Amino acid sequence: MPKITKYFVNIKEFIRTYSSTVKIAWRTNKSLLVKVTLANASRGALVYPSLLVSKLLIDSVMIAITTNNVQSGMRGMVTATIFGFLIEKTLLILEEIDHVYSSQLSSLLSEKIQISISRKINLLPVITAESPETRNVLQKVLDNAGRSVWSLITPISTFPELILTIISTAIPIITFQPLIIIPCIILAIPNIIIGVGSSKAKHALSTEVSPKWRVWGALEDFAIKGKYLYENKILAHVEILLTRRLKMAQSIFKRRQKLNADFAKKRQIASLPLSIFESASRLYFYYLAITQILTLGTAQIISNSIGRFIQSISRLLRQANDVFQNYLFITDYETFMALPEEDQITGHHFPEVITQGIEFQHVWFKYPQSSDWILKDVSFKIESAENIAIVGQNGAGKTTLIKLICRFYKPQKGSILVNGQNIDEYNLKEYRFQISALFQDFAQYPFSVEDNILFGDISKKKSLKNIKRVAKLTSIDKFVNSLPLKYKNPLDKEYDNGVEPSKGLWQRVALARILYRPSEILILDEPTSNVDPESEEEIFTKVLEIAKEKIIFLVSHRFSTVRKADEILVLENGSVIEYGKHKDLMQKNGRYKELFDIQAQSYL
Repeated sequence: MPKITKYFVNIKEFIRTYSSTVKIAWRTNKSLLVKVTLANASRGALVYPSLLVSKLLIDSVMIAITTNNVQSGMRGMVTATIFGFLIEKTLLILEEIDHVYSSQLSSLLSEKIQISISRKINLLPVITAESPETRNVLQKVLDNAGRSVWSLITPISTFPELILTIISTAIPIITFQPLIIIPCIILAIPNIIIGVGSSKAKHALSTEVSPKWRVWGALEDFAIKGKYLYENKILAHVEILLTRRLKMAQSIFKRRQKLNADFAKKRQIASLPLSIFESASRLYFYYLAITQILTLGTAQIISNSIGRFIQSISRLLRQANDVFQNYLFITDYETFMALPEEDQITGHHFPEVITQGIEFQHVWFKYPQSSDWILKDVSFKIESAENIAIVGQNGAGKTTLIKLICRFYKPQKGSILVNGQNIDEYNLKEYRFQISALFQDFAQYPFSVEDNILFGDISKKKSLKNIKRVAKLTSIDKFVNSLPLKYKNPLDKEYDNGVEPSKGLWQRVALARILYRPSEILILDEPTSNVDPESEEEIFTKVLEIAKEKIIFLVSHRFSTVRKADEILVLENGSVIEYGKHKDLMQKNGRYKELFDIQAQSYL
């Protein structure tokens, strides 16, 4: 009973996978799916006429031989040849149609799945997107996406053909002796069981090794991506990375090989009775033809029908097995796509102007995988149109505080208020639109200068005037005007006319991008770490001037910049130990003055 229940579950999984696959293909391109289905269904429908042509041809030859009526035999042969030629050409045309449209559908489906995965990861809450569980599921989906997409399309294109082929080949068999169908089907059942076992074993292995493939992917990036090239040459450690990558891959490949070899043996053993039955039945029918119980054409069509029936059943089972294996991929894919997304549309409208500032009230926070508090009872307030500098040693919690303001995470205790209202109560999309943030790991898009800045605000029509304005503000205008294509120039030397900006220039481009956005809150996390002190002074002075109506959060280690802020927050081990203006903090003779003096001495 448990085994029967298990088989019904497998059938249910098969039906669900096939229907899900058809739905995905239908949403991808309805026209292509219809063309592929009709082309293959027609191929299957032509099998029976093809068998009849073969029978007619053989029987015509035998009539001419046995009756010496060459003219009658020739008529039958010519008729059979003409119909055979037409069927053959039609099959070739249908095969080409299937090849062209299946390939196109597969490519489109692959792109659709990849895009949906990429879109989904960016719609998830940060805490979900960064979790090891999510990353492992994502890795399994990405690992299987390439090889599974084609096997998703193959059953769609071959199932109609196989089903009609089975029907076509079953007609001559049933006409002669219906009971022969039974052993054909029964002897194919072991292959079903082995196929299902193989699929589940492969999926279990994929689940087990997905964390290792993530490391493998990182090793591949280190060896190939241009941004690591210079360091690779200096450190000369690429061989170590590649050796580690190869060793990891070989270990996984070896396990796959053993798994494939084990199931290959089982398949060969299971198919032996089927092969014996096919050979024995062929011998039997030709014996009936020799004893003149059947015509040679009838013996041939029944024998061929049994062979093609068994072959089609086997192919159908293999395709069903592929579909079942894709069930595991579809399940992972649907599990990933079903992860709850950020709610970006509910909540209160964000105010057009912030009049009551931003306030932290006894905020405590720690990351999901950490047992230690990163922020501890943090409280402070910044008024509207004020700027605040956040200082402290590495690990003090500065960047984490910024992440909380951006609503990437929620504090475990306490609250953050904007205009006197908890930020979690605001419409997330509207809230984040009012934030411009330059992070330490900012994006370096290999596109034009224009695009790199324009991405700062995709909600409005491109304005070259405003693009040039922020380029001038961040002092990249001279650099841009020196390029062959000016603002249309790619910022990647691997492209035609492309250039590779220095780290300092890249940081200014990223700064121009966030200044292009008309937001109320400006976040600068080490915004000038890669530029010289003189340029930093110039840039920050301009930023304060253009953003004087905004609330600015500045995270910096350079006290020459920090001292210009309206308020200064000193963090240490996640706690606020000092808060106030530069002059007042210097007079307190506390931690801020100590850090300021240490840096000042380095310039003496």
